[in-house]
Amino acid sequence: MARFLSVWTGIPFPIDLITSDSMSPSLMEGDVIAWTPTTMDEIEIGDVVVFKSYVRWPDEKLVVHRVTDIKTDGTTGRPILETKGDANVWVDQKGPHIPEPYIREDHLLGKPISIAQQPLKIPFVGYLGIWINQGLESLSQSTASKGALGYVGVFAPLTLSAIILVVLMFILPEKAKTVKEKLRFYILGSKPLSIKKATVFFLVAYIAFLMFIHCFAYDSITASVGVETSSQESSMNFGRITRGVGSSSSELPLINPGVMPVKGIVFGRGNLSQVTSKEVFELEPGGFDVASLQASASNETQNGSYLGDIMIYSSPFWLIFPNELITNIYSWNADATVYILDILVALFLTFITVSLLALITVTTDGYTILTIERSWHHASKFILKKGIMQRMHSFKENATQSIGKRFGWIGKIDLAEIDEGVIPLKSLVKPILASSVVVPLIFLISDQIIAMVIASIAAGLIAYFISCKIRRKIILATVLTTCVCITYMLLQSNITLLAREYTTIELIALEIGAVGIYLLLLTIFFIPLSLISWYLTCLMRNLKEQKDPLLMLEGSCDL
Repeated sequence: MARFLSVWTGIPFPIDLITSDSMSPSLMEGDVIAWTPTTMDEIEIGDVVVFKSYVRWPDEKLVVHRVTDIKTDGTTGRPILETKGDANVWVDQKGPHIPEPYIREDHLLGKPISIAQQPLKIPFVGYLGIWINQGLESLSQSTASKGALGYVGVFAPLTLSAIILVVLMFILPEKAKTVKEKLRFYILGSKPLSIKKATVFFLVAYIAFLMFIHCFAYDSITASVGVETSSQESSMNFGRITRGVGSSSSELPLINPGVMPVKGIVFGRGNLSQVTSKEVFELEPGGFDVASLQASASNETQNGSYLGDIMIYSSPFWLIFPNELITNIYSWNADATVYILDILVALFLTFITVSLLALITVTTDGYTILTIERSWHHASKFILKKGIMQRMHSFKENATQSIGKRFGWIGKIDLAEIDEGVIPLKSLVKPILASSVVVPLIFLISDQIIAMVIASIAAGLIAYFISCKIRRKIILATVLTTCVCITYMLLQSNITLLAREYTTIELIALEIGAVGIYLLLLTIFFIPLSLISWYLTCLMRNLKEQKDPLLMLEGSCDL
């Protein structure tokens, strides 16, 4: 919901990909960070901040750099920030690059969630996002000045994989319960491949995919020509022509900035559909060419100025067709050429896909039969000798039992469970008391994450010292403290947001984003903090039992 609202309102989303190494080694390209709103008064020298760049206009660019100095604005008297990337030689406000103005509060967005001024991050995950963003940026570029597009190659593998997965969901047998079971049963099972059904689904999917791509992957420029009169102004002006006599050639640059070779077509649309020449071209990745276009009018053409568009369509899949076929379709109807070629490509891709599925099915069936025969043939050897698979199975069982013995109780914890004969509220008094005692720590320690870690672990220890000897009560004290700390940080963020001049919908979007970030933080921290708290109380209990072995007979302790 937060992501949708951020796109709708145009406000920044509080999870970002690091796309450069300017903050190395603290933050590297591909890292993912989460940040929360902050005010200028909460910033200290050494903090990492997120701000909107002044020099990236008109494209909004968020920068994550460290504060190296806090100055005072001579006009307003408010603090302004000097920033620098850890790996950069110069601060952002000075140096041989275009200087960034000092960061004022209107461009300050927030601070990454950090421990001791080191941002918490998820490394490497962002590389996929960077790759997708680069592809989307390429696909969405304005192309009227560049020529033909070949960006479809960037998305073909990912899109085709998604189509295969979605289609398999429809044609898999209904008896299988989970997706994994469906895929396994369909590809490796005994059910024969339904060639007819698979062909229909893949053909529809490919046609839809290719048609969708060509709604975006095209280029166009305006063009005009005058028959026995002056022509209108346009990007490509063929000038004034006479019936039966063609105009001079006009050159149209064609560029393929994609990652795959493409074949494309150029033709006129609208009033220019009958008076401009048509051309088929091929371009290698990064290639450049020029299309020579000419306008001509038959004797039946009426006098007047004609204005229309020169259309440029291209696709890497069209390379499988000979130029003669494209030219013949082209001569009949230029606009229909795109749709006819896409349908032919869809037929070709469907044939390849279904053939591969059929091959996998046949090969798998053969492999299954061969495996059964070999297993019977070598059965005596497997029985007489303990093989590698048996050893691995034994190791797996031992490891599972060991882990289950030590940590299996975690999955059985019921925090609502009470001791027999104890009033529910009374059983919660000590965990709540332990949590209340450590809450002041979040006000005394400036680093919120460190305060939460210390307070949560301390709550578990205090609960133990005030005679909480049940694991679930120790963990309950820790979880309560973690929730209180997260709630406090969330309230602080919301107070910060309310102090700024946002519209109602922007405020709602930012608040939902903050809630999501802190829920994520709670999810990440409460399990390890609970386990650490329990482990420390377990060590203390062991030390006490070593000094007084009779404590081991105490039945009311399950630490």
